Amino acid sequence: MIKRVSVLFLIAIMLAAFGCAKPSSEQGNDNKETPIPQENANASDSRQALLGFIIDDDGSMAAYMAMYGFLRTAETLGYPAKLFRAKPGAPAQSAVQNAIDEGCTGLMVFNPGGVNDKAVKLAVDSGVNVVIPYHECAIPGINSNVVADTGEYIEELSRGLATRLTERSLKSGRILVYGRDTAATCEQFARSIGEYYPQYTVDSFNRVAVDEEGAIEELAQYILYNRDIKGMYVADSDLASIAVTARKRAQNVFSSKGAPTPTPVQGTPVAAPALTPNPNLLTSITVTIFASGLSDENYKLFNDSDIYALCIEPYYEAATQATMYLDKLTGGDEIPERARINRPIAYADTIDKYTAIFDRMKEMFGILEQNG
Repeated sequence: MIKRVSVLFLIAIMLAAFGCAKPSSEQGNDNKETPIPQENANASDSRQALLGFIIDDDGSMAAYMAMYGFLRTAETLGYPAKLFRAKPGAPAQSAVQNAIDEGCTGLMVFNPGGVNDKAVKLAVDSGVNVVIPYHECAIPGINSNVVADTGEYIEELSRGLATRLTERSLKSGRILVYGRDTAATCEQFARSIGEYYPQYTVDSFNRVAVDEEGAIEELAQYILYNRDIKGMYVADSDLASIAVTARKRAQNVFSSKGAPTPTPVQGTPVAAPALTPNPNLLTSITVTIFASGLSDENYKLFNDSDIYALCIEPYYEAATQATMYLDKLTGGDEIPERARINRPIAYADTIDKYTAIFDRMKEMFGILEQNG
């Protein structure tokens, strides 16, 4: 019989090494509810409590990574566990009731933007242990809220990008924050860069075009006319390839046609080059790109050296921690009412441990390569 301290030591090793055992087989979209068979649990009688996770299996990497973190951790801790897949609102409330009827004593509820507040309240009122992973939750009575960092990581991210510019021996230049709505991120970037790397400036460019080709062209034109841009952070996970393609297009145009006229063509949504203290910055287009979100596409861009670093959304880590808290609650231990999960930034020397999790998640849910 595995003692409690041994199990906690085991999960600590799993988090450090990201596990090496083969995950339980599961086809993610075939069934509404997916259990880990109880015979997989090498647990004491106190660990036969069923754990449940109410989540909208919408096909997103966010959902898959959260579900994998829950199932993998529950299995390692020796708990039978079940996914209750349900759309937000009334279906999620029904899923909570189903979980309670099936004997779940601990529940996690995925609650982005408060869409499942009523489901969370129902779970709390039922008397089961309730832990909410990743998203902020203001419902009274939950045992713990494991929240992903939404802002503090930007300082580390901005300093990492600026450090790379110093490694390139750039004594000045501009960092661009690119995405659909960059105001808040740009402000935090500018504050951090201004404090630690005042030799660089920060600007933003929001995607305007609806279609992909238009988005590539508008960003390529902006880079072409603003060649003092030497670093870029792509805030939206699905826009990394657009940034990479736009950079290449601007480089090709500059290489074949040289510098554009001082004033952009009428109707082109770009600005004239900013005055810089070093005109040599305008003689080439070399932009170091940091991107956001782990996906097949972004991982390929990383492997091809098109992007230098990835800021990863910690869905797996938040679900893992939340499941560990349910374990502690089952054993009668105290847990914090609120915990914050860091948002990791992966470079060449650290990317493998995150992609190992990503690959095992795809194996569990039978996900084919998106770019294969």
